[in-house]
Amino acid sequence: MKRLEKIPKLKGSDLRDLISKGETFVLYVRSQKDFEKIREIFDVDIVFPELAKSFGEKVKFFWCDIDETEGLSDLGIYFSPVIIIFKDGSAVEKLEGIKSWSEYNRALEKLIC
Repeated sequence: MKRLEKIPKLKGSDLRDLISKGETFVLYVRSQKDFEKIREIFDVDIVFPELAKSFGEKVKFFWCDIDETEGLSDLGIYFSPVIIIFKDGSAVEKLEGIKSWSEYNRALEKLIC
């Protein structure tokens, strides 16, 4: 989780607040509890901060723990890792598991164009 320390962590109802305000942002959902069992969490922990470095001036980035964040099940999120792209408060794309760099870039380019 050290790699994520420069990215704001959503807690409690923060996600619901961002959605209700119609924010555009990127959310990484991970699970510390399952970190040792699901190897892809480690991989996305490395990739997500790099995405934030590349696109952080154009869109907000957040992360949360699936076991600590309210409202994820309302979005159909029941497992991690997943990166969800929100535009104007609506989830427009979900990238489950680890993806190639080009898949992440394509999804984020669509968001900011």
